[in-house]
Amino acid sequence: MPSPHLLQIVPSLDGGGLARATLDTAQAAIAAGGSATVASAGGMLIPQLLRSHVRHVDFSCDGNPLWARLSLPARLFGEVRDHGIDIVQTRTPLTTWIGRAVARRLKARCIATLHTPFVATTRIEHLVEQRQARADALVAVSDYIARNAIAHMPALAGRIETIRPGINLDRFDPAAVRAERLIKLSAELAIPDGAHVVLCGARSEPGRLTLIQAIKQLGREDVFCLLLGSGDTKTPFDRELERQIVQADLLGRVQLGPHVEDMPAAYMLADVVVATGGTRRGFSRTLVEAQAMGRPVVAEEGGGAAESVRPGITGWLAGLADATSLAQAIDTAISLPPERRAELARNAQDHVRRHYSLNNSNERLMRLYQRLTEPA
Repeated sequence: MPSPHLLQIVPSLDGGGLARATLDTAQAAIAAGGSATVASAGGMLIPQLLRSHVRHVDFSCDGNPLWARLSLPARLFGEVRDHGIDIVQTRTPLTTWIGRAVARRLKARCIATLHTPFVATTRIEHLVEQRQARADALVAVSDYIARNAIAHMPALAGRIETIRPGINLDRFDPAAVRAERLIKLSAELAIPDGAHVVLCGARSEPGRLTLIQAIKQLGREDVFCLLLGSGDTKTPFDRELERQIVQADLLGRVQLGPHVEDMPAAYMLADVVVATGGTRRGFSRTLVEAQAMGRPVVAEEGGGAAESVRPGITGWLAGLADATSLAQAIDTAISLPPERRAELARNAQDHVRRHYSLNNSNERLMRLYQRLTEPA
């Protein structure tokens, strides 16, 4: 198999699912004997990227988005023209707009990875999504995303390949998490002793307000809900969450937490891991990682996050934006008897090994790169 020489374009490397998928793919290209370059506006994963011998190109865009679409392709081409790139992979509609222009200049092929459903409401947004659909290949991160794309653009039927992001099963292994890591992280996050921990681990999780209302309806004083992913500077969304927590009289029972690097330990501290967002979610890396760690999970129906859950076997599905249904699912999860929890853990880990192995995902990506670059 020819060695891939890959350029990925992503808005930032600030620790979310897009950033982690970008890092995993870059490492896979290098492991296959190729090279990898990432263009982004920076972020906390850059040190890991550089330690993996991946080049990083600053791709900041502080000006008008329209001007960015016009000016950034030439700037990026100038940065990478001597890297021998034959594949350009993008992960958002705007980066695909730019990536296709760069790929043409490099005489490379362009892959658009679809992480979120099509949500365009304006003419410009529709145009950007249409440009995304004209990439040489399209990869959906879930069957839901593939169906959504085809529903919006029927001509895409037969052109989209679903490759679910995989996770590193060596890293997300309960046996690898030592007690001192749990003690240290529990103290850092100020988790009350003896509390049942409900963890919502995805950054900027849509539907967190529904989760707050679910915790209110649950009415259990022994439940502590931790909403991870807040940055050093509070966003308007963070402030709205804090307002809702106060309004629901949940201070001390629902808490915003920071970005956590040691997520395997965070999952081990949790009694249940929740992903909200429903149809707005294309995929939930959090739910897959949590199941690999043997944790019960709850997702809202609809969307790509729900695809990773086997209802009643590895977790539960709650009604879309339904706080009562979500509260019932959480209560079921935290009330599991020990033998049932152990059975669920085995089922969840087996499910992830079968369907979300990083090695399998990388192999499929490498085969796609080969198909795109082999001579006609």
